Amino acid sequence: MRRTLRVAVPLAALTLIAAVAVAGKGPRPVDAIVLSPEFAGANVRSIAMLPVVSYTHDVQVEKLVAGLWGQSFRESGYRWVSAPTARDMLMAGGSDSLLKSVREALLKSPRVDSAQAGPLCARFRTHALLAVRVDRWDQNQIEWNQSGRPSTTVQLTAALVDSAGRLLWSAAGSETVQGPFHDPSTNPIGVTSGGLSTQPITGEGGPPAYDDVLRRILARWVEQFPKAVIAAPAK
Repeated sequence: MRRTLRVAVPLAALTLIAAVAVAGKGPRPVDAIVLSPEFAGANVRSIAMLPVVSYTHDVQVEKLVAGLWGQSFRESGYRWVSAPTARDMLMAGGSDSLLKSVREALLKSPRVDSAQAGPLCARFRTHALLAVRVDRWDQNQIEWNQSGRPSTTVQLTAALVDSAGRLLWSAAGSETVQGPFHDPSTNPIGVTSGGLSTQPITGEGGPPAYDDVLRRILARWVEQFPKAVIAAPAK
């Protein structure tokens, strides 16, 4: 199944610290990582990750991104409120109106605005909020009678703000990974014939798994995410 999410809205320009092009097979991934000069003075020690949003409202995609983000960033030194926990807290009292409002706002811009930042930080009891939006989630399949490479593309945008709504850190980037070349004359993928139809056999010859592609992006981003500053104990 092919699922395509497109549209990437530029974030506000701050201090650019990395625009990384990584060579490899297929299109080169390019990340825009931005760190605000105000980050050091923001004294961020705790972060709530808001529920991940996607344009197709694909729950499984959003859960996968949230889960792998948590695994990748858990050693960054902050106290994290996970996306599932944040979702439950947004629905406290049995109403999903606040959750819907937050999701709608993040689809327009992953940067939480100043009007929402303060109340949300107070609700989660954190110093900052992280929002992640899936901009593209796409697989290109190669039919059994076509030549070419299958591929998988993932594109994300993320933004971290403090309780005043100041943008402290942001990231936007994508990754496209290609599978093995398929030549129908040699039939490396293979087909099964039954009745009047011929069906491709899926497996190692298909596009790379989404989670493998996503991990590549997060591995780069975690290296560009500022580590928490642990205060020295009082003497």
